[in-house]
Amino acid sequence: MSKETRMIRLYELCASEPDLVFSPYCWRVRLALAHKRLPFEGLPVGFMEKEKIAFADSRLVPVLTDGDTVVKESLDILEYLDRTYPQAPLGLDSDAGRARVRFISELILRHITPVIFKPSLMAIYEAQPESAKGYFRESREKRFGCTLEQLHATADASEAHKALGALESQLKNMPYLDGTQPGATDFVVAAHLIFSWVFGFQYWEDDSAVGQWFTRLLEAYAEVAGPVKRQIDPAAAQYRAA
Repeated sequence: MSKETRMIRLYELCASEPDLVFSPYCWRVRLALAHKRLPFEGLPVGFMEKEKIAFADSRLVPVLTDGDTVVKESLDILEYLDRTYPQAPLGLDSDAGRARVRFISELILRHITPVIFKPSLMAIYEAQPESAKGYFRESREKRFGCTLEQLHATADASEAHKALGALESQLKNMPYLDGTQPGATDFVVAAHLIFSWVFGFQYWEDDSAVGQWFTRLLEAYAEVAGPVKRQIDPAAAQYRAA
């Protein structure tokens, strides 16, 4: 089957509304697919629907199928896309490029995601179907050693804003983290901001360097794949950058 005739399918985590995609790992892939202008079919997978991806020997999304090829793990998928579809490169064609993106991913997971996750925690919980809320609560409370409500109570808007300080400084000097054109670094970082943004949590000003960069990325995505589905939580307003 040629590249022109095979369909790319992306199995991705969804909320009670199947088109409300919030997983940052799935958004990494969505942004990369749009950047390369590759049409794809998004297939929603809920927390309680792991049987949908059993064929990939995986219990986690994203999972991408491209004809007979099956790829799992978001960074492995990005590397596969850059090898297979070299147009609009992601910067993953060298050991140095791949190592850089994996390092940035680890930094984001350790220093930004934990801070921006707390304010949006209850919004994510409420967005799940009733059948998945018990699993979400039990698994997260086991991971963090406290109730969702206790964890949410530790959310601090100022911490979330400060966490983006280095990103703001870097983007004042160049339009994208990967230079003059967006690449995998941009998509990995932006995906973790989209994670909360789809619920209305925005920790940057619209006219800041981060805000302008984020808007450019989303406009480019929407041009190919349409607008991003959002479900705004009323509590999000108190965390917005002043």
